[in-house]
Amino acid sequence: MIRRYWKPIKHALIIGLLWLVDRLLRALPLGVAQGIGERLGRLFFALVPYERKKTLATLAAAYPESTPAWRRRVGQDVFGHLGRSGAEFFRMADMAPDDVDAWVGSVSGWEHAQGALASGRGIVFVTAHLGHWELLAAWTARRAPVGVVARQIYDARLDQVLIDRRKQHDVSVFSRNTAVRPILRWLKDGKVLGTLADQDTGVDSLYVDFFGHPAKTPSGPAVLAQATGAALLTAWCTRREDGRYDLSFGAPIPVPPRGQGGPMELWPVVQEYTRQTEAAVRRTPQLWAFNHARWRSDIRKPSTGWDPRLADACLQRIGEWAAAGRPPLAGS
Repeated sequence: MIRRYWKPIKHALIIGLLWLVDRLLRALPLGVAQGIGERLGRLFFALVPYERKKTLATLAAAYPESTPAWRRRVGQDVFGHLGRSGAEFFRMADMAPDDVDAWVGSVSGWEHAQGALASGRGIVFVTAHLGHWELLAAWTARRAPVGVVARQIYDARLDQVLIDRRKQHDVSVFSRNTAVRPILRWLKDGKVLGTLADQDTGVDSLYVDFFGHPAKTPSGPAVLAQATGAALLTAWCTRREDGRYDLSFGAPIPVPPRGQGGPMELWPVVQEYTRQTEAAVRRTPQLWAFNHARWRSDIRKPSTGWDPRLADACLQRIGEWAAAGRPPLAGS
């Protein structure tokens, strides 16, 4: 009974707090707002044991050779970055299009996307909770129609705030629970779709290797590219020492035409964009959301989006790929 009444009160308190933070961060000079965000993130790491332990456990699994001191330092940096990026996201509400470009220090690989767009193909971008993925979408939306697939937030009011913020920068939002037909039409019309494929979630998935462990990984980007003929590329937006961001876009990942192989025919594609994700995380581990329990699902047990009857096939492919030296997918 208490929980029934406490939940809406808690949500109202959170929304009220976010409203106050939003007004404060938008009123302060950018550098001050960024500094406050970073300090709040580091404070959160220090004061919330559950998040701290989860982050340190994920770091230990990814870097078993690392020391506890290194993991703690990176964990602090992760939350500092999340806080700083959160402050920047609040500030994006007041940014003009030219301001978005001013935050970007360099761009590499955009010609890969331009080639696909020039040919009339849609693009499925695979990125991660790494760096500033919201800025990546806003920058790209200045150059092509962009939509993103996003999970609905637990509170509809907060979810609408996020949708409105993205729309301010011409980024359309497809709910993860939406019908797939509008997304297919979007891609067939030659537009860009941004996806995040670096977490263990309740969507259609395959198990691939990530940091040496079988990891439940969304296969939706590969499925959408295969169904529409869209180009499949990875994209990253990572912070530089001077506070600006470097954007990088990968070459198209080959996607086989639909055959008779079932879900496993896309296993190499999912493994390839996961390999590229791991490489990006290793370059800047302090910029990735290590607070996510990346290996929480059991490959032998059913979970939303996963059929454990594919477990042996995935483990076999992971073993073969590792034995071959973890090579990139041919042509990517």
